[in-house]
Amino acid sequence: MIRPSAACVAVLTALTVVPLGARSQTPPPASPSPAPTSSPNPIGPALGNNDPCTSLSSIVTRPSVTNSVCTVRPNHLDVETGYFNSSGASGGNSVTYPQTLIRIGTKIPALELQIAPPQVERVSGGGAVVTGSTDVGAGLKYVFGYSPKFNWGGQAFFTVPTGTNGFSAGGTNATYALNAGYTITPVFSLATTLATNSLTNGAERWSSFVPSLVLGASLPGSSGAFVEIATFSNANGPASATRTQYLYGLYKDLTPRLQVDVSSALSPTVATGKYHGIGFGLSYYF
Repeated sequence: MIRPSAACVAVLTALTVVPLGARSQTPPPASPSPAPTSSPNPIGPALGNNDPCTSLSSIVTRPSVTNSVCTVRPNHLDVETGYFNSSGASGGNSVTYPQTLIRIGTKIPALELQIAPPQVERVSGGGAVVTGSTDVGAGLKYVFGYSPKFNWGGQAFFTVPTGTNGFSAGGTNATYALNAGYTITPVFSLATTLATNSLTNGAERWSSFVPSLVLGASLPGSSGAFVEIATFSNANGPASATRTQYLYGLYKDLTPRLQVDVSSALSPTVATGKYHGIGFGLSYYF
């Protein structure tokens, strides 16, 4: 029977939940033209002049590793879900869903609460299939400041060992991240996340540094495209090699509150296990 190591699961859980989390996040492009004054703003109260967080695309944080700077506004809720299927170059397959992240606006406009329920993972290889649930997580995210072109913020996220069938980290994981975004032109934008993870497999604890950079482009029809590079030090456990991952994808706002995305990931790093994968997701802003 093929069973993933707790070390690999710990890294995978951290990446998935915060996307630094795995998988986790769309860069903030230039805000679209303001809606007519007769239409209510579905995002909620503005932080002030030059607020960069006035569109759904600027707030949704999946599917890239890079986290969006923007937070959910008071009296609002953002639910992001997805599906990811990856295959290793040497065989084996991994499926993760529903990748749920619940983001809750607090009374402080620049602060949000994040909750990540357990998700299902199914790993197959060599004729065996192992299925289990991952650890529960929660954290806080805050916008430190912004200007007409630049915004920055930070977040902290923690998981507790509630997973099953070897898919739990076996202890508490912690992630601390700084996020930043820069609007280059009305079409192109850059975003970055610098994250440090404190990870465990139950018996050992180690640190992983995860920097990422994403280039986003706004497209017609409330849609956009992005390409990203991210690296993960100690990717498979203490003193292990650094993994590099490339991610590219598309997203579209079907309504001012509903966004869909599709993406593809590729890791060429032989030492940590080459893989490629495809995912899709849906985000709704209540």
